[in-house]
Amino acid sequence: MDCEQTIAYATDEYNAGHFYAVPSILERCMKDFTRDQRQRAYLLLTQTYLLLDDAAGARQSFLNVLEANPEFVTDERVHPIDVVYLSKRFTATPRFSWFVNAGTNVTPVRVIYDMNPMSSTSQKYVFRPGYNVGAGGELSIYEKWRVRVETNFMQTGFRHISDGHFRFGNEKVTGDRQSVIEQQTWINVPTYLVYSDNFGRYRPYGYAGISLSYMLSDKATITNTNIKFERAPAPGEAPLPATESFEMPSPNFDLTHARRRLGQAIVVGGGVNHKVGLDFVFVDVRYSFGLRNIVEPRYSVGNTKHDPASGPFVDSATPAFQYGYVSDYFRLDNLSVSVGFLRPLYKPRELKRARTKGVLRKLKRS
Repeated sequence: MDCEQTIAYATDEYNAGHFYAVPSILERCMKDFTRDQRQRAYLLLTQTYLLLDDAAGARQSFLNVLEANPEFVTDERVHPIDVVYLSKRFTATPRFSWFVNAGTNVTPVRVIYDMNPMSSTSQKYVFRPGYNVGAGGELSIYEKWRVRVETNFMQTGFRHISDGHFRFGNEKVTGDRQSVIEQQTWINVPTYLVYSDNFGRYRPYGYAGISLSYMLSDKATITNTNIKFERAPAPGEAPLPATESFEMPSPNFDLTHARRRLGQAIVVGGGVNHKVGLDFVFVDVRYSFGLRNIVEPRYSVGNTKHDPASGPFVDSATPAFQYGYVSDYFRLDNLSVSVGFLRPLYKPRELKRARTKGVLRKLKRS
């Protein structure tokens, strides 16, 4: 007799009123049952022990049901009312879960003060994709409410483009373009409060909180392009095609000294957990609002920690003096999309305070 037939045979004996035979019949296959079969077998044992007035056996059997399926929930339309009543004395809600995630991000720049000394130029900030990987944990505080803390390694970046640095004369006209690519590397630690659905295959959630970030590095490359035109366009005339252009790219510059390395942000986001067995895979969308100017005003031109006549100061001032780049004062936001894996650490246990009032009210109404 295979294990499925064993459960069927035990069920027939239960329906026939042969309750004392049920435990010994099921015992034959307990080590060989699948997770689903083990859940059904222990649920049948719970019903049997309740009818035999064996409270200890019923409690232990229902705990075994939750160990087989921590998310098992009784249904008054399907299960005996005494089993439903007993189930309210237990929970398997995970107190702690851990997760890992990875994804991509873009960094909107919010300018606080424009440091460009040439009012004739036009400028814009352009998104550049970055990446993020992280891990963290969540602590259940009350049914659908959880507190999450995570640590992320992030790379972010943006491109700053400014056109028309010099425009003069009626014959030859020069309209230089400057393109600056900055790339930051961070350690980011967000902490937030999560509200999540507890049932179903797909479980949406939302959250809000704060994050602290530490900048590990900020690298930049600057490309100045000299563009020449035959003449300036007349009022209302479309821009003329360039007759000549010449690019002057820079080496990589380290701008970390010119940045405030500690950042703070308000974090809001949400996503969907998709149940796979007893674990979850999830998709998460998050937006962080930067709270402070990340530019260090004292070092925006050069690193004044060094002697102005020293080589290190000259190197730090090269972006400003040789390439004409002094960054605006700005805040950095961040929009990220991640996918991840979450594993709840279930712990079936008996509650100190049973949640049986709702069952009792329904019994009285019936």
